[in-house]
Amino acid sequence: MLKRLSSSLVGLAVVAAVVAAAAVIVVGAPAKEAKALFIPAFEAPVPCGEVWRTYTHSGHSDADRLDMTWRDGGTEGRPILASASGTVTAAQWDSGGGGNFVRIDHGGGWTTQYLHLQSDSVSVGQTVTRGQQIGRAGNTGASQGAHLHYDQRYNGDFRQVVFHGSPVARAWYPNATLITSHNCGGGTPPPTPGKYWVDTFQNASVYGSPTSTSATGTLYQGTNYVYCKTWGREIRNGSSYNHWWLKTDPDVGPANQWVSAYYLSRWGNDEAKDNSGNVIPDCAPPAASKYWVDTYANAPVYASATSTSQTGTLYKGTNYVFCKVWGRNITGANNTYNHWWLKTDPDVGPANQWVSAYYLSRWGNDEAKDNSGTVIPNC
Repeated sequence: MLKRLSSSLVGLAVVAAVVAAAAVIVVGAPAKEAKALFIPAFEAPVPCGEVWRTYTHSGHSDADRLDMTWRDGGTEGRPILASASGTVTAAQWDSGGGGNFVRIDHGGGWTTQYLHLQSDSVSVGQTVTRGQQIGRAGNTGASQGAHLHYDQRYNGDFRQVVFHGSPVARAWYPNATLITSHNCGGGTPPPTPGKYWVDTFQNASVYGSPTSTSATGTLYQGTNYVYCKTWGREIRNGSSYNHWWLKTDPDVGPANQWVSAYYLSRWGNDEAKDNSGNVIPDCAPPAASKYWVDTYANAPVYASATSTSQTGTLYKGTNYVFCKVWGRNITGANNTYNHWWLKTDPDVGPANQWVSAYYLSRWGNDEAKDNSGTVIPNC
């Protein structure tokens, strides 16, 4: 074939023209696409590790407008997170049917939108970072059921949604594409010092203290903040359990209540860490508060309410303690016992150690009061 073409000047001219045209197409197209396809580091707008269904409806004007529902339960109230860092340009009601919605400008012509929100937690002009909660999924506007309506746009045009560097396959309802969120970091620091962000796997009852059994409100499933932890009564379901309790401001009920660390999504038995793996600190005892108690025998002290390695001794007599936490049970004769532990400065050993309330002279099982009958406060 090449020999036959090379024998004709006309054929050579044709071939040269075709090759030149092809060269323009091959060289020119990638450079053009490289500009258009710059994409921010988008992640799914839902908490790390969650699996969501994504699809679009025939009523949408573009196949790249996603509807999202949580695979593992009720979608309404689920935390909605920023897909990438940017600036909030809208946080308002959409009279066109989108309900409560948020729009974020990510720079370079890119924006994302989050529609039908139950509520939003950002304001116009606010800078957000990837992973920061911007609202909760809802059923507002022209929605037919709780879901998140989400899209990514480039210079105002819908683009195929990309999460974690990969395009999300288009699916028309009732078909769906399952995506797993990798939105696991990059969020803003807590809005004020002393808050630790945690995920809870279901709505949880809260209480006035780590030992109370009378619920005072509810902390909703999702991403929440807590302040500190203290040891309390055990919450158990089969082989899963936790003694740690976390101080928080619940969604329903008064502030500064306690929720069991059993409800944390990411950690195991008797663990209490935030979403980044940081151990939530112990709650501080009331400043400089001392409560006087009588102990009927020399008592061993320990570095924590669960430790079994003795660090010193509190002598029999009148002593002061600071506060109490729930810990391992100490038992004795005649069915006597106590789970409360008291922070004290012992006679032998380092300060700020723990002694069992079992050794109090005046009180009974699982009681922890001073000599005047005042209940010693929780640490």
